[in-house]
Amino acid sequence: MTDATRIPVIVATGEILHRPEDVALGLEPVVLMGQALERADAEAGGGLLADLDSLDLVGQITWRYADPVGLLCEKLGVKPARAVNASMGGETPIRLVHEAALRIARGEGQVSAIVGGESMHALGKARKAGVNLPWTPAARPEDTVRLAGSRLELSDAARAQGLSDPSQLYPLYENAFQSREVQTPGEARAANAALWARYAAVAADNPYAWIRNRPSAEQIATVSPDNRLIAWPYPKLMVANPMVNQASAILVTSLARARAAGIPEDRLIHIWGGAAAKEPGDFLQRDRYDHSTAQEAVLNQARAIAGDQAFDLMELYSCFPVVPKMALKVLEQPQAEPTVTGGITFFGGPMNNYMSHAVCAMVRRLREAPGSLGLLYGQGGFVDKHHALVVSTTPAPVALAPDYSVQAQAEAARDPVPEVLEAYQGPATIETWTVLYGRTGEPSQGVVVARTPGGQRVLTTVDRGDAESLALLTALDRSPAGAVGQVRRDVYGQLVWEAGAVARPRGDYQFCTVTREGLLTIVTINRPEAMNALNAAANAELAEVFDGFAADPDQWVAILTGAGERAFSSGNDLKGSVEAFARGEAVKIPRTGFAGLTSRFDLNKPVIAAVNGIAMGGGFEIALACDLIIAADTAVFALPEPKVGLAALAGGLHRLPRQIGMKNAMGMILTGRRVPAAEGQTLGFVNQVVPLADLLDTARRWAADIIACSPMSIRASKETVQRGLTEPTLQAAIEGQGRYAAVKALFKSDDVREGPLAFAQKRAPQWKGR
Repeated sequence: MTDATRIPVIVATGEILHRPEDVALGLEPVVLMGQALERADAEAGGGLLADLDSLDLVGQITWRYADPVGLLCEKLGVKPARAVNASMGGETPIRLVHEAALRIARGEGQVSAIVGGESMHALGKARKAGVNLPWTPAARPEDTVRLAGSRLELSDAARAQGLSDPSQLYPLYENAFQSREVQTPGEARAANAALWARYAAVAADNPYAWIRNRPSAEQIATVSPDNRLIAWPYPKLMVANPMVNQASAILVTSLARARAAGIPEDRLIHIWGGAAAKEPGDFLQRDRYDHSTAQEAVLNQARAIAGDQAFDLMELYSCFPVVPKMALKVLEQPQAEPTVTGGITFFGGPMNNYMSHAVCAMVRRLREAPGSLGLLYGQGGFVDKHHALVVSTTPAPVALAPDYSVQAQAEAARDPVPEVLEAYQGPATIETWTVLYGRTGEPSQGVVVARTPGGQRVLTTVDRGDAESLALLTALDRSPAGAVGQVRRDVYGQLVWEAGAVARPRGDYQFCTVTREGLLTIVTINRPEAMNALNAAANAELAEVFDGFAADPDQWVAILTGAGERAFSSGNDLKGSVEAFARGEAVKIPRTGFAGLTSRFDLNKPVIAAVNGIAMGGGFEIALACDLIIAADTAVFALPEPKVGLAALAGGLHRLPRQIGMKNAMGMILTGRRVPAAEGQTLGFVNQVVPLADLLDTARRWAADIIACSPMSIRASKETVQRGLTEPTLQAAIEGQGRYAAVKALFKSDDVREGPLAFAQKRAPQWKGR
């Protein structure tokens, strides 16, 4: 006869939905969790909390606690032998229930509790209203409890693309799955909306759900200001909703302890068994994006535990539609009701704790339908951690298996993982994709996981200004999977994918012009209507221009000037920055700095700034990054950043004191005062002042004098000066200059022989620059 002290059962649950009208009355997570535990204990008849052997607290995010489970025990006056701050991850509650059951089966305890809760909505409302909530004082970051799974395992390539949130990553699976199912994006959107409407209908009847207004499939599918796109193809009503105040608790005991507590047999939920498996944490190291072998292994094992019986009730994890869609396909029950709770969009997504609420809802439904078989499937991370549990009011036909891992089956089914390239440039076809959107509903960037002709995988971005590629990625009538494009590295150091069978020609610039006069390149910042202020696109164009200049052996000197007569450049386009912030975007600066010059430390070709008007802030910093400054007599220079709460951090605070001395530089920096061109020449940062009408011709004459010299000598000289300034002593600079690349190149060049030969032959030298 089976030992009843080793048969685990769920005996009670408790849930809290907290929506105070007064923002000041919002309760902190640990308080909500305590209330949920007390409700569960009351449902069980009371007395079980006092006998707790084990308490697991699902990793919470709302508030910084040093030891949340310890604080909860203190508030409840309980002292379980085992009290654990559990890990992060949507599968965590299912794992904790499963492990509690296994401890009981091994005879390691009789009463366990699993609890979790979040108060993100209360905290957000309070911060917006400027209300200080009387919660437990927040722990210092260094004292806050550290939990496993608190960060997605992302590659450097993914983080460089700004991919850090699940809402940006699940669409990669969604779009690949659509392609596998031979659906157009429009057909898939309708199917997703119909599926989500089923979740919403269940949430409408759940008294603990956050959103109970039962939106229709049409409302869910229709993009609008209130249902803006988050990441293609998902609008707001298809993504997780973490802004809730919810908590839940589950009590698991032995069958013997439940009977001793007088809990009726028809209220006991038996745990038949379950399974768990993982995908590689780094999504670039997965075999495909149209399936998950870990999910398949877990759900197939759940089916095996169920035997010939189909699942009558299911809770399929629902952060995004692709997860339950893939699960239903594996389970071969496409028309089954996927939820008893209402889904993470509509019931609410209390971060890692949704599946605890799902257990509560499943317990209620099983009690209403004795003999039914239920499946609880949780998923954590980004389609990487999977755990399922089979439960019923009917006792399990066999004892609980001690090992629930099906990792070996998942690994055996996995296809070969393609090699990931981080430096590839060339043709590549789309494997999967998404488009990310800002708060205003406008695209902020595309993301394409692509395959090279050799089958390697490349993670790329799509520029928000690339209308052709974005149109391809967001078409509703056809899938872009398999479309051919070209990968190149942009000025930010990122790999960019562009639609098209051949690489697009560069040089069609909107915010600058480039002309070449023999060996001279003239670059003009072309935003006179904005005082030649530089927005992100202008910065990118200029960085690309100077990349080309640096790489072109037939261009020896560059002149940089501004269009019009009013401004060389007024610096950063603050209006553009504000607009970017409103879209929820960071303002990106090229790797080579403002205008592609302020952080370009390896350019040994001369650049002349022809300053034709005001050079303010970043505009002055650009000029300081040039080798010579020729200024119109109308030019004015300043670093006024402190007057608008900023600082000249694009090199101005370092270059100016190096060029004119500390006291003169501090006089400009600390006051933000305007310095006219003539004073700039006196101070030493301007080489020559001329009438505006003569500015470009004068700059050309300086360039011609430089071009008359050996370009190899010029480059060696510039590099030696710049690098010598970084040496600790004059002796070190002189002794080290022979190691500099440009100096070595000089003495290997034809120019080093041509110069003396031309002098001896009394003719003009014919420099090759090589």
